[in-house]
Amino acid sequence: MLITLAIIAAVVAVAAAATPTGRRLALYAAVAARRIVLPLVMRLDPRERGVTMARPIRMAFEDLGPAFVKFGQMIASTPTAFSQEAVLEFANCLDEVRPMSVRAVWQILSSELGRQPEEIFDTIDSTPLASASIAQVHAARLEDGTEVVVKVQRPGIDTAVERDLGLLSKLCGVAMRLSEDMRRANLTAVVEDFRKTIREEMDFNLEADNIEAFSEMLAREGLTHMARAPRVFRELTTRRVLTMERFYGVRIDDQKGVRERVADPYQLIRDTSEVFWTSVFMGGFFHGDIHAGNIMVLDDGTIGYIDFGIFGRFTPHDRVNLADWVAAMVSNNADQMARVLIAMGAFPRDVDFELFRRDVAEIFMPLRTIALEDTDTIENFFPRLRAMASRHNARLPATFVLILKQLMYFGRYVMMHAPGFNENTDPKSQQMFVKLMMKFNAWRLAEGGESIAITPVGRDHAAAARAI
Repeated sequence: MLITLAIIAAVVAVAAAATPTGRRLALYAAVAARRIVLPLVMRLDPRERGVTMARPIRMAFEDLGPAFVKFGQMIASTPTAFSQEAVLEFANCLDEVRPMSVRAVWQILSSELGRQPEEIFDTIDSTPLASASIAQVHAARLEDGTEVVVKVQRPGIDTAVERDLGLLSKLCGVAMRLSEDMRRANLTAVVEDFRKTIREEMDFNLEADNIEAFSEMLAREGLTHMARAPRVFRELTTRRVLTMERFYGVRIDDQKGVRERVADPYQLIRDTSEVFWTSVFMGGFFHGDIHAGNIMVLDDGTIGYIDFGIFGRFTPHDRVNLADWVAAMVSNNADQMARVLIAMGAFPRDVDFELFRRDVAEIFMPLRTIALEDTDTIENFFPRLRAMASRHNARLPATFVLILKQLMYFGRYVMMHAPGFNENTDPKSQQMFVKLMMKFNAWRLAEGGESIAITPVGRDHAAAARAI
């Protein structure tokens, strides 16, 4: 089912219980009437029964402001909790707003950095490179000639987001009382995950920490020839302003631009995979939003990562479980994967294990050898996973779902640049996984834990094993 009609009804029902200003409450009511109530009434006409409600709800979220826009984007990133139709619709949730005035930007920079912009920067463009609901980005040049970008948070955005989070929590509470679908999706927990994420995203000091942690991991693991994150200028960074190195290149979904910069697209995909999994296992974190706007192929052919506002982190226990999950996938071991999914807490320990193992074998294991041209199997993965979770009374951990979402993004880049590639069967990638697991096991043993076995499976698995 789509986002259920319970949510639609809740938009108006909750407005009376919320406590924003009268003007804001009036806005909620006006948006609900224009975007939701009218289309809902139209559906009473038998001729309109096939009309989906996902689009008007998505448009209402765009009208209601940054917290709702960001929550809509989270719906698009949570295919295990929401229907495929809702996920696809909310993938179009636009986070584009009118830019702040130059005066407002200059006032924020002066207030946060303690000096006038012209005293700090040699030049700074008055026209933003990008403008979104939380912040906008300006190109600038430091006095020593270094090209940078300056991310400036919108004034009052934290207050507006907190106000809308209150309404969103009430709305979701009503939806869960009225809808079995929403109770099964554990919508309240989804909102709490979202609350934590958006609060972190509004603290640019945390984003700077994320960038530097990622860069340190690349240097420590010897991956700087593959990928980079921008240098952060800490003396020009605060909670509301982030100044960092400017990257030059193209988005990873620019096929022509990528081919002009990269001789071997297959190696580019291998490098992207290695950076991601090394970050997960050896760093205990990962970039949590690798859509095409956040990954560049730089002019020198390396991968450039930007926008670290969403950053997944693991406890040591989570890292072990995820390593076991990857080992099970590479080794084609459904029994091992079923056990690790239970160990993650994603499925109850009293689950019917044999039935559960069969579900794992049918839903997860085909992914290891799937051809990306098989779009039906890929598109049906998350709906089948939702049905499996419902059968076994499960809720997948938010971090694991975020990992799966990044793997879906990765699949799109594979389809664009290297359609015959599969990291689970590619011999060079299997070598990478075995080497990475050896490094991970060394860390595990140093921590007093047990090592994790991985056995490459495929035509060239013997060659992969011999290469170690």
